[in-house]
Amino acid sequence: MARFALSSIRLLPRAGAIRVLDVLASLSYWFDPLHRSTCLVNLSIAFPELSTRKHHEIARKSFQNTARNLLEVSHLCSLTHENIGSLVTYDEHFGLNHYAQAVARGKGILYLTGHFSAWELLPAAHALHGHPLSFVTRPLDNAPLEAYLHKARESPGNQVIYKKNSIRKMLEKLKAGGGVGILMDQNTNPQEGIFAEFFGFPALTSTSIALLALRTDATVLPGYLSPRQGGRYAIRFLSPVELIRTGDTAHDIAVNTHKFNEILEGIIREQPETWLWGHRRWSYHPPGSPDLYLLSPVELAALVAAKSKAS
Repeated sequence: MARFALSSIRLLPRAGAIRVLDVLASLSYWFDPLHRSTCLVNLSIAFPELSTRKHHEIARKSFQNTARNLLEVSHLCSLTHENIGSLVTYDEHFGLNHYAQAVARGKGILYLTGHFSAWELLPAAHALHGHPLSFVTRPLDNAPLEAYLHKARESPGNQVIYKKNSIRKMLEKLKAGGGVGILMDQNTNPQEGIFAEFFGFPALTSTSIALLALRTDATVLPGYLSPRQGGRYAIRFLSPVELIRTGDTAHDIAVNTHKFNEILEGIIREQPETWLWGHRRWSYHPPGSPDLYLLSPVELAALVAAKSKAS
């Protein structure tokens, strides 16, 4: 069914496909109370100063952005070195200049990114512009759909690294001077992460980028897609991250992971409609702290206000 849907979307003209997906996503927003509620809780945490109406607007556009990813995935196999420039270019101020700085270090690149804009298109476009990379992902439970996605993801010249037992492969790539992309904006499990502040609240966060960067001296390069008019995109790379190194490994992992969260938070604040707000980012919480998703709106608002006042 999913592959049929992708094939159907691919047959539509791009502008028409975007309109159809936007309508379907808006309907889904109102008929999916679970993810809508998650969006609104997350937005109350991240942007307490905004009105409920604005929270709904951002959340609905986030649904639309997620739906548009289907369009980009459906066309991955048809993208080429010749046609990618009509869809994705590099930002003139935050683009290849920062990528060149990272390459010049010759230590390999760890791409710090998240579920922003057309996140599936980002590595494909970068590869088709001449800069292939590897990226880490979890395989889907649906085997036929996973096979389709695997082929689509690798068709531009990239390599998929599955999350299980991925460290060795990532180390090999980095030591050879290659690039590895990691989506770092979602909840992880207690065995793979630490609590690091995110929009003022502790969020269980993967330490993989900090661990790899400290171990290999690879350059951490934040990157993401920024929407442009006409359904086009620009690749944005922020300045390579200066790691904090004190010699205390546990401390360095913690402070750098927190630093990475700050960078991701900044990207979200810049383009909030493009982030995946329907994910329960704070589903794990430190012992003794409340489950943010079980609080009433009044309780949550009071807690967020107290946090803001304390900081």
